[in-house]
Amino acid sequence: MIRFSMKYFGIITLALLGFGQHSAAETCPVLEGYAPLDALAVYDGACLYGSEDAGFTRFELPVGPMKGRALSEVKPVEGQLQRRLYVAPDGASAADLFLNYRMALLGAGYSSLFECSGRACGSNNALLGKLIIYPPERKLKNLGAVSEFALNIEGDEHYMAAVSADGTRHVALYVAQNRKAPLSGNASERAAVHLDLVTSAALESRMIDAAAMAKGISDEGHIALDNVYFDFGTANLSPDAAPAIAEMAKLLAGNPALKVYIVGHTDWIGDADTNLSLSQKRAQAVMAALVSSGIAADRLAAAGMGMLAPRASNTTEAGRAMNRRVELVERSD
Repeated sequence: MIRFSMKYFGIITLALLGFGQHSAAETCPVLEGYAPLDALAVYDGACLYGSEDAGFTRFELPVGPMKGRALSEVKPVEGQLQRRLYVAPDGASAADLFLNYRMALLGAGYSSLFECSGRACGSNNALLGKLIIYPPERKLKNLGAVSEFALNIEGDEHYMAAVSADGTRHVALYVAQNRKAPLSGNASERAAVHLDLVTSAALESRMIDAAAMAKGISDEGHIALDNVYFDFGTANLSPDAAPAIAEMAKLLAGNPALKVYIVGHTDWIGDADTNLSLSQKRAQAVMAALVSSGIAADRLAAAGMGMLAPRASNTTEAGRAMNRRVELVERSD
């Protein structure tokens, strides 16, 4: 009972076998700028309801059942995080949806690290999905409530953690049946699948040292820094940001007359007001780190621009990666 669309099958080659006729094809919501995950199939007739390309991050891959309201075991992985949320066509069950994705992953050379269904995932009320996979802070909001409630879990949850043959990709596959709810729209009472794909690679070296920062500010009045990393969706500076903070402190210590704005920028994924607030908080976090490094607070000012000053188109993953940044902007005395 394989129902994957061959359009995006990539390296997977499986035969299409018909089963249970679904209702006439519906018009799917339009999410521009998001392709299916590389080499991962799309269930035939499924609609993309939510999507995110989050960039480089740390991800705790669940590899054990829930124990109470927490995971019993996780595997920390690092890399480029991409998320996709699809809603299956009317009539497709959660069990069938999960079986198809599981078969496709194994057929693509992935190995299972952990699998569970129902109570074996640690609870009778789908806590794995509600608390870990799709809690309020991870809800996708590309289309507002349409995306946010496209995974509105009632039960019948299935989960698989898998790793590619070369160890560079980890997938968290989660499937559940949605409850009947007006907020879910066409996703009401249907099966939905949420995918986390983490593609690991060496963190791209984009270090700009103090001398390059000084030149950029002297020539153009500002310098963009792509290597100030934060934990996903937060204003918490990642340990990987330490070298960039050190170079900023070196710049300011070596140029005691220099005053700067620290300006945070985001891509356009998510709510505009939320992005504006997050960019402000991230700028403030960088400012606090510099003050902790010995730079006088009166030489610094934090500002957030959210998605309002892109360097590239937000309709592509590469463009969005360029737009997520911190800039130093020269201030007048």
